[in-house]
Amino acid sequence: MLMNNYFERLNFDSGKKFNVSKKIDMNFSHTMHWHPFIEILVSLYDNNEVTINFTKHVLKTNDLVIIYPGDLHSINHIAENAFILVQFPLDLLMIMSEISANFSMFSQYHYIKYDPSNIDADRMIFLIKELAELYYSDTPFNEVRIYSLLLEFFAMLGEYCVNTKKEEFSDDPNTEYKSTKLITEACLYMSQNCTNPLTLDDISHHIGVSKSYFSYLFKKYTNMTFIEFLTTERIKRSEFLLLDPKAQIIDIAFDSGFLSISSFNRAFKKIKGISPSEFRKTMTKNAF
Repeated sequence: MLMNNYFERLNFDSGKKFNVSKKIDMNFSHTMHWHPFIEILVSLYDNNEVTINFTKHVLKTNDLVIIYPGDLHSINHIAENAFILVQFPLDLLMIMSEISANFSMFSQYHYIKYDPSNIDADRMIFLIKELAELYYSDTPFNEVRIYSLLLEFFAMLGEYCVNTKKEEFSDDPNTEYKSTKLITEACLYMSQNCTNPLTLDDISHHIGVSKSYFSYLFKKYTNMTFIEFLTTERIKRSEFLLLDPKAQIIDIAFDSGFLSISSFNRAFKKIKGISPSEFRKTMTKNAF
């Protein structure tokens, strides 16, 4: 359960919607903490360490890290000016329907290893560095320009996530490419359509196999049942909707694909360990 002791308040300078810096708050540098904002980090040196939800990443120069609202994380073994750091409110992205609909997929990818031969990875790094330079310039409408670069970054990140998802299983030499491609396609379809009343028939028909064969493959490659995966995707969707204090929980339940408030509450508590209202209270208290 997230605790207020680990909460990091973020203050935006001069009413701006973005924070850009090379300095890490040393009060949180070696402590697991969380915040209700998105944070992008570009490592400027080798051997920086970032731990996100208890998974540690040892970074090389130009490796990218994206920390999403509510992620428990810490930054260790840092030197002065070790990162480019960009922070901004989630709602800047969630107003874009394509990002909102696919955010559960985005949030599965926290770490992007820099590959100099990958043009897309190189471009994402360039965008963040260009954004940092723009932040401290006197260019007219520089906040608008920063927003434009940020949206371009997430458009490229979205393509990266989709392509990575498609290739996720095919790296295993013992896995049949056709089967893994089918399951990857199914996972993508379910992530993008989790708010709809999907059934096992719908997904098996979409990828062109029988229900029994799909169930077998899905369990084999995801270690989850169809219902478990779908429910998890819906809960991920609801987490971001709960950050809006004006949204009614019953509306969030239906907008996330649940058929009743009771089934939503049960599923949320089973997966997150707390109720939706407790989650909202923890995530929004003192956030602004």
